[in-house]
Parts: sequence; structure tokens; C-alpha cells
Amino acid sequence: MKNILAYYYKVHPTEISHINDQYIFTYKGNNYVLLVFDRPISDANSLYKLNLDMIERNILVHKIIINSENNILTYINNTPYVLLEININPNVRITLSDVCHINNNSINIQCDKQIARYDWVNLWEIKNDYFEMQINEIGKKYPNLCSYANYYIGLAENAIVYVKNAAKLEDKAYLSICHKRIKNNSTLFSLYNPINLIYDFRVRDASEYIKNAFFNNENALYLVREFFSNNYITYKEALLFYGRLLYPSYFFDLQDDIVNNNLDEKLIENIAIKSNEYEIFLRDTYLYISGLYNTYVPSVDWLIKS
Repeated sequence: MKNILAYYYKVHPTEISHINDQYIFTYKGNNYVLLVFDRPISDANSLYKLNLDMIERNILVHKIIINSENNILTYINNTPYVLLEININPNVRITLSDVCHINNNSINIQCDKQIARYDWVNLWEIKNDYFEMQINEIGKKYPNLCSYANYYIGLAENAIVYVKNAAKLEDKAYLSICHKRIKNNSTLFSLYNPINLIYDFRVRDASEYIKNAFFNNENALYLVREFFSNNYITYKEALLFYGRLLYPSYFFDLQDDIVNNNLDEKLIENIAIKSNEYEIFLRDTYLYISGLYNTYVPSVDWLIKS
């Protein structure tokens, strides 16, 4: 690896730590990590341009280092890698405030459509269709997983209808830099990693952070209140935020991991066992949001009645 770094980046670290496909080292007082580029290759140029723009705007993010051949990616054993310069303590756990800072400071930044992810309805409909088709193929191998399929597909359909109606409103909903997926126990390394970034509605990250916090046994309703108390959220954004809370990304993410990475199927029980509690959280969040705006906030009737 030292020879590769010397050839492609003209750096000569004395020590390199290899952790989970990441090569971490220090050179001339600067900290670096060489990691696998686990995105479509077509995203690379868009992410690099975004990286330059964010750095120019003084938005904290790791810096992508171009190699000696003027390429963003360096192929090692046919695997694409990218080198990042790190300017923060990467091990500090993130807060909701950290997440919102990036979202709020990158509102309406110019971004290639290549990394845009704000067409939630289309993306979710494709996911539902794929999962319904997949059930027939994996049903025998994962009977326990598939036994919950109808419930979470139904919840996703509720979210699709909710967001579809919210999207029709004339009110503003700001676009900003967000993350493919954000977790409440993530570190600053993950938060500022440019390879994790996408362009989406700014409420995406907060909703995903809070969902994840719920399933990590934290006070998710407190975080909802914190989010709305410390940020100006338009009426349309509030509905998009709630629609994203409705969408069971936590289930689909784990389902993908179980099927694709051979995780224990029993892990799905950790989510399913909390479904009633999460319904109560969704009801309480609706009641809280509905008290913030001087207009009708649409409800999901079965959740409110339950």
C-alpha cells in the first residue's frame, strides 16, 4: 500500500492502519483515509464538484484528493478507491444539531441531477414493487422476514400517498445537501464524508436520524421537538418530514442486509417487536406537528384511531 500511495498521491506515511477496507494514515501533519468508493462510478465527478463547492463555501467536509493521473478514483485490484483529507476528530459522535448545520448551510446549492434523490414517491414505489416480487423468491429461505412484508409494504404505501399529496402544495420545501443514510450513533467521519452525500429535501436527514434514534431506544419525540424548535420548517417541509417518518426505511435496510449479506433473519424481530410503540410515536409526532401550524395537517386515520 505504501508504494501505491507514493505513486498515485506522492505521500510517504511511515505507518498505515488498515481497518474495514480503509487505510488510515498521517503525513506531514495531515490526516488521510483511503477508502472504497461504494457509489456508482457515474457519481464520482458530481461528488467531486460538490466537494469543491462546499469547501469554497466553508461548509465542513472532508477534502477529496485527486491522484497523480488527475483522476478522482484509484483502482486497486480492480476496486475503486478515493483518498480523503480529514480535518476533524473523526471519532466524535454526531448530534442532530450537527446534521441540521450541514442541511441549513447548503440550501439550494447547485448540484448535478446525478446525485439528486428527492423523487421519493418514484423511488419508494420501485422499492415496494421490487420487494413484493422478491418475496416470492426468498419466502422459503426467509419465512420470518416475509411474514412481516404486508405490514411494512402497507406502511410504505401510506408514506407514498402522504408525500405525494404534500408534493402538490405550493408552499416552499428547501433542497440541500443530505446523506444517503444518517444514523444517530454515526461519527463526524461519516457525517463529513463526501462519498455519503446526496441532494434532497433538507428534512430527509433529520427524519432518518430520528427514526434511527427511536430504534436505538432514545427519546425520539424529544428530538422531533428539538428539530422544530431550532429550525424554521415550512408547512410543506413538515408534511414531507412526517411522510419520511412514516416510510419504514429501517425495515427495508435491514431486509437488504439480511438477504444480501447473510445476516441472521432473527434480527428483524428487533424492529417488528417495536411496531406498536413506533405507531404511538407516529401518532404523538402528528399531534405535536398539528399544533404548530395554523392550518390542517393531514393525518393517517388508522394511526390516530389506534
